[in-house]
Amino acid sequence: MTTESRPPSTRERILEAAMDVFAEQGFTGATISEVERRVGLAVGTGSLYRHFPSKEALLAAAVEREVTRLRTEMAAAEEEAEQHVAPGDEAQRRRRAYEQRLHHLRRFDRLFRLMLTEGERVPELRQAIWAVLQVPVKPDPDDSDVLRAIAESALGGYHLFSIMQGRPYNGVSEDRFLSALVAVTTAP
Repeated sequence: MTTESRPPSTRERILEAAMDVFAEQGFTGATISEVERRVGLAVGTGSLYRHFPSKEALLAAAVEREVTRLRTEMAAAEEEAEQHVAPGDEAQRRRRAYEQRLHHLRRFDRLFRLMLTEGERVPELRQAIWAVLQVPVKPDPDDSDVLRAIAESALGGYHLFSIMQGRPYNGVSEDRFLSALVAVTTAP
């Protein structure tokens, strides 16, 4: 007997569409009608308001869902990456952790694009993303706060500047960037 996955609920479909619309059009440009259209709800009937009382509440719920997904996926990926590194190979462990972090930052581009356009309007968005970026990459007892700050700042900065430039930041490939970051954070 096979188990079929259930289709996403209307609420989940609304949150997914809202994230896309807010990321593409910003809070001001986004309309409830556009979200309704993308979900397949009757446009202009207020059916979305049965799930969310306001556009602000919709944004808050969409961001919360996306941040939760990002945290969950990053934690699982970092744990999985640990299993593929030889014990004691600190440089390889960090490299895998940094690769995973950058991969997940990229997967959630729409969240970061929204932060760039709406961070001032919605301080909770900026704070939520900052909290995700600050989750240390599998800290070791000998890691210093400075090394964590360097790694977190470098990963977040590389990703955000790459978004703004529409290509790898200053033409620096991800491989070169990660190699340099590992070298900096594992140097004696």
